[in-house]
Amino acid sequence: METARGAAQAERAANQVACLRFLADADEARTVGVISEGTGLSRPTVHAVLDDLLDAGLVDSTSPTTAGPGRPARAFRFARETGLVAGVDLGPRGARAIICDLSGRRVGYAELPPNGKPDLSLITRALEAAAATALDPSASPLDLGRLRGVGVGLPGVVEADGRLRASLAMPDLVGLPVAELLGKELGRPVVVDNDIKLAALAEQRGGAGRGYSDVVYLQIGHRLSVSIVLNGVIRQGRHRLAGELGAQRGMRWTRNAQRGQLVWSSRPTGAEVLTAAAAGDTAAQAELEEFCQQIAPRIATVLLVVDPEVVVVRGGPAADSSALLRPLAAAVENQLVFPERPPFVAAALGREAVVLGAVGNAFDRSKSVIYGIQDVPSPWNRITHEVERTTK
Repeated sequence: METARGAAQAERAANQVACLRFLADADEARTVGVISEGTGLSRPTVHAVLDDLLDAGLVDSTSPTTAGPGRPARAFRFARETGLVAGVDLGPRGARAIICDLSGRRVGYAELPPNGKPDLSLITRALEAAAATALDPSASPLDLGRLRGVGVGLPGVVEADGRLRASLAMPDLVGLPVAELLGKELGRPVVVDNDIKLAALAEQRGGAGRGYSDVVYLQIGHRLSVSIVLNGVIRQGRHRLAGELGAQRGMRWTRNAQRGQLVWSSRPTGAEVLTAAAAGDTAAQAELEEFCQQIAPRIATVLLVVDPEVVVVRGGPAADSSALLRPLAAAVENQLVFPERPPFVAAALGREAVVLGAVGNAFDRSKSVIYGIQDVPSPWNRITHEVERTTK
């Protein structure tokens, strides 16, 4: 009997997810007949499911105007505005916050510079700024009381419970139970992870790595960082150190690295070097090629250990990416014996990758709280849909 009851509950939950997904993808209210046809469920089943979703506050009912005689059929819509999910990217240069409705649509966004040394208060201030600048000009400021989950990205080693264990970029926050502190302040579940790992997850789910299960993400910015997604899941490792190649004592990616920071000679930043190289500047091209030659052995080692389907590279404006991808792929190829190797592609989500990964991670890890029902797929397609596909 328990087995039969469990099977019935699982079937009911699956039917709820099917109807909710159908309505989430629709821009207008849909009748029971349309929902039945779209999901393949019987009309009585759809009626029963919609009653559950109405009670849960996840759908609204309406009576659309119809031509001809007779009472118009009731229609139902996903009540996406009843809840909010947020993501915050906090780093030494400030905070970026995004707020989405329950369907993953972006409804608020803000960027804040640090006021002195960044601390956890900058996260709440960024959320308040994003709520105050709702993207719909006809809408009122967003009510943060409707938050159902928050994701945060931090630079450094983040424990599974959301404690920042180590960070060169933000040493003042090391040791703080970030998820616990923010969860108490906001009264909502908060999930925290490493910023580069979240960027890799976002690129795999909705960016340049979409459609691939195994992705290596390489970011060349103020420092050089690697993250790995295997079978669609961030590879953390037993001690949450997977991808932390800079933690090897005495290891230097390149000769121009100083305490992990990349220092360039032809231009002030790596992005500027890339842009100059793409424009034909020979000094920038030579420096970039030499840089690729230096990092190629380390990248080749990662590829031979992981054997990914694709390598997603973020190094500057996407329009200039070929100036980096060509010499990098060639340098790595020279390190490999076997002919099989993954393609190198430019990152698609730009500087928003971390914050998009943060909000998507909140959906992934808090979905039962966010929706009140199990196994609702996270809306990654919609989360990443509005991003301009150029690296900024």
